[in-house]
This record gives sequence, C-alpha cells and structure tokens, in this order.
Amino acid sequence: MLSRALTFDIQSAHYARNSFIAPAASHRCPDERESGAPGTRLPAIGPASFSSGGDPLPSQKFSRKYLTRHKKSAQLWRRATRLTPGGVESNVRYFKPHPFLADYGDGGYIYDVDGNKILDLMMGFGALLLGHNNRDIALEVIKQLESGSMLGVTSELFIDYIQAIRKAMPSMKKVRLCNSGTEATMHAIRTARAYTGRDKVAKAEGAYHGAHDYALQSIDMDARTARRMTGYRPIPYGRGIPKAVSDTVVVFPYNDIDATAAILDDNDDEVGALIIEPVLCGPGVVAPKGNYLKRLRQLTRKKGIVLIFDEVLTGFRLAYGGAQEYYDVRPDMTTFGKIAGGGFQLAGFGGEAQIMNVLEPGRGWKYATFHAGTYNGHPISVAAGLKGLQILAEHPEYYDQINSLGRQLYGGLQDLADDRRIPAWVEYVGSIGNVYFTTKDEIRNFRDTLSANTRRWWNWFIHCLGNNVLFGIPNTGERAFLSTEHTEEDIEWALEVADNAFAAIAKEAGRHREKAPAVQLHAVGEQAALYGETPLPRSA
Repeated sequence: MLSRALTFDIQSAHYARNSFIAPAASHRCPDERESGAPGTRLPAIGPASFSSGGDPLPSQKFSRKYLTRHKKSAQLWRRATRLTPGGVESNVRYFKPHPFLADYGDGGYIYDVDGNKILDLMMGFGALLLGHNNRDIALEVIKQLESGSMLGVTSELFIDYIQAIRKAMPSMKKVRLCNSGTEATMHAIRTARAYTGRDKVAKAEGAYHGAHDYALQSIDMDARTARRMTGYRPIPYGRGIPKAVSDTVVVFPYNDIDATAAILDDNDDEVGALIIEPVLCGPGVVAPKGNYLKRLRQLTRKKGIVLIFDEVLTGFRLAYGGAQEYYDVRPDMTTFGKIAGGGFQLAGFGGEAQIMNVLEPGRGWKYATFHAGTYNGHPISVAAGLKGLQILAEHPEYYDQINSLGRQLYGGLQDLADDRRIPAWVEYVGSIGNVYFTTKDEIRNFRDTLSANTRRWWNWFIHCLGNNVLFGIPNTGERAFLSTEHTEEDIEWALEVADNAFAAIAKEAGRHREKAPAVQLHAVGEQAALYGETPLPRSA
C-alpha cells in the first residue's frame, strides 16, 4: 500500500523543470561585480601539487562568505566528525574549511541545509547527466518498488538492460554488472589477467580507476616528488597497500606513445592488461592529443595486451557510445558506471566474448574467474539505469546541447581569465572541464597538471561556492560536469560568479605580488609523514 500511495502522490504533484521539487528563491547574490584588472599578467606561483591529502586552507578573505552562509552545515559537520572519519561518507567529499550538507537536489541545483540554492556543476561526480530528480526515472523506480526491491535472482529487466548497454557500446559482446566503478575496474583487470595468463597491469600516471589496491597506484603526488623521479614507477596512494601489489603495476605517461611502448617493452610478456581513461580525468581533465588512442590500440593489439577503456566517467557523456564512439577506437574491454545507473548504484564491465567467457561458472572454480555480488543487477538500480539509457537513446540532441553549454562555459572561463591577465589554462572535452592556474599553454599529462597553483584554485573555488556556484569538488581533481538540466542562463550566472572570483584573485595578487609559500602545503607520501598528514583516497 505504501508504494501505491507514493505513486499517487508523485503523479499528482506539480513538477518544476521535469523534477519533483519546485525551485526555491533565486540563487543570485546582491553583491555588485568586482571590477578592475592589474595592468600586467599575474605570475604563477611555483609548482604546487593538487592532492586530496594536504589541501591548503583557503584564505580567510576568500572563504568568509562561504563560512557565513553555511553555519548550520558547520554545526552538523562537527557533529558528524564525532561519528565518522572526516565527517563524510567518502574521503573526497571532505574539503576545507568544511563541507556543506545538502538538503535536496532539483534539476541543475542543490539546496543545502542552510537554505542556499547552489548551481551544481559537479552533478554527483558526473553521474547525473539528466539532472537531479528526473521525473521519468523516479516513476520507473517507484514502479519497480511495487514489484520488489531485492530479488536475488535474475530477471528479464536485467536482460533488457544488458541489451541496451551492448547497443550503445558494441565492443561489449558480453557484460557483467556490479555496483561501483571500483568493482568494475577490479573485475575487468582480473578477467583480463585470467584471459592472458599474465600478472601485470599497466595504467597511466595520474589516472584514477577506483579505490582498490591495484588502482590506487601513482594517482597523485606532489611536484617535488615528481621532480626527483626519473622515469615512471607505481607509487601507492596512502597506507595499507602491500608492496607486492604495487610490483604488479606498470605506470606509463599519458599522451606519450613512444614512452609507453618502451615501458611495455621493458615488461614484455608480463603485462596482461592496459587500463586507461580515454580522457584522463584523475588529475582534472586531460584530452588525448592527436591519434594517441588509436596508436595505443595498435600497440596493445601487437603485444597481445587486453586494452581496457575505463568509461566510468566518459561513458554515455561524451556520446551515447562513450569515448570509444567519440574517438572511434574499439577497446577489448570496457568499464562503465555513473550515468549508466541513472543516479543509482550501478556499474559493470564487458568485452569481447572470448575474454568474458573466462567468467563462465560452469567451468568449475579452478578454471573459471570468479565474479559475484549480492547486489549485482539490483532491480531498483537496473530500472533507473535502463530508463536513463532509454531517454538518452531517444534524445541524441541532448549531446549537442550539453557540449554547446560546455563550449560556452569553459571557453568563457578561459576568456575571463585572459581578460584578468591571470595565468590559467581551461581544458575541456564536451561537457567535462577544468581550470588549471598555470602558465602552461597546454596540458598533456599528469605531471603538467602539477604546475598548477593549487592555492589560487582553492581561493577561486571557495569564492565561487560562497556565491552559490559549485565548480566540482576539490578532491576529485577539480573537474566540473554539465547536465541536460542546465541552461544558457545558468552558464551566464556561473561565468559572472567566476569573473568576480578572478577579479578578487587579481586584486589580491596585485596588492601582495604573491610568492610561493615557504612550506609546501600539500603533503603526499614522504611529505605526509613529515607533516603528520595522511593522503586521502579519491573514491566517490
């Protein structure tokens, strides 16, 4: 009876912007635009790593409005810190001076416990391509609730979902489901190892593939450590990861096919899988240059290495068929998640039939590769995911829409930074983008991102958030995401707020002619022990 009542209430409710909750008061702030730009281009401040471990505290001037507007969040967060590490459910949700707490989401906005209406350019770590509280998805979930929330056996709904995945990404001839991107990459790597009979996995430096031990290798470091390094090697991210695991991981530089080939040559016949984010999103956003992905495809095929595209972030975002459609490269295996779940916990992996067949359970435990999970193919998540995929398949124009908004937002941010003579590079692909405060005029790989002035970014971020625009989450490499619920007016507002933040940074730098801090503010690895800080993994 409860589910029927819920169905009746929601179907008879008034919907605003195709979602459940009507918008609250305007998000705009009464402040006048700050004006004035220094006459000379601002200097970038020395190399500073972006690390989720030793984040710098934004200056008091830049965080004052944020603190004033989030007093209830501060109280609740302090209460949470007594109950859970960092007062958050996931390390990446923590940031200084303190995170804010959400009340609900609607369309392209988050409404927090202090009553602020915040333009959300983080969108559930990229999962909410269709916005918060999509009506069609919600009604499908309620319908499934009436049939049971947990079945524990296979259903026709599961088959329909797998068929939708295969139609979107034909490279996946067979598919298995799981519950998170972490699980998806973990099982994909294991499957590839079983198929090739080789123990090592290769990954790009700076790439994030989830929170399991094999993935948490060389995903971040400080600039000083990078300068001391010769070549590339696996560096475990945080404590608790055995050295024996690191010894099975090979690290290569993104966008450098010659160096990658040489590194694979040094590990000939030992590497069974090469996993890569087609767009390197671990350190923000780094696009593949030229024909890098195509050459990587040729290289792995030549060496008999299973090429895995980690499309947890790019899948169903760059195009309905993900980055493999966008760049026209067919991998051997693919991992997916986020958008594929329609806002619910759902992920998976798939690939060529002969590879996936190593999972066949009828072969016996000694010969089959094991994959299981109580909540795999959860009916609620599958119902939500299937409806989301159906919506996207029926509306290919959505991709033109969000990519156009991406050009407006990220191109606009670059223009604003240039106008204020602030050293910055805005890297974006489609609806994913990131601002690097750097003097570099191109970002090609992870180490290039270490040139960014992280303290300046934090001040810019918290200034924008204090004015109710959320440009991503700092501990995820800063990147922002757009959704089909965002409008040109939203982008204009975001650019206005961003420009005010750029102006404040220009004004501050003009007064003080900023210098690099005497003490490194980001502690990772060896420096973490020195400063008593613990690097925090970046799983969402």
